[in-house]
Amino acid sequence: MITLLLVVYTLIAAWIGYYLFSHQSRPFLTFDPTKTPTVKHIARYGGGLMLLVAVGSAVTIFIQSTVWIAIVLASGCLIMMAIGLLLVSFMQFQ
Repeated sequence: MITLLLVVYTLIAAWIGYYLFSHQSRPFLTFDPTKTPTVKHIARYGGGLMLLVAVGSAVTIFIQSTVWIAIVLASGCLIMMAIGLLLVSFMQFQ
């Protein structure tokens, strides 16, 4: 069961990483990286880190080490929390 959930987590992490990485130069949600360069950096590094987490998660599917699974899940959660907290400061309420 943990393997199936890890596969789902890998797909979600890869999609989030790809989405952030591909939206470095065009507006997404309420953010405009063309007007605020810091948002562009958050999307670039956050997307890259989430893609790295997705690769690490895919590797742990085959390794099946509980320690590595916990490390990958915790790092992905911390990275997404940091991305969310950083992007909240750039939200433009209208």
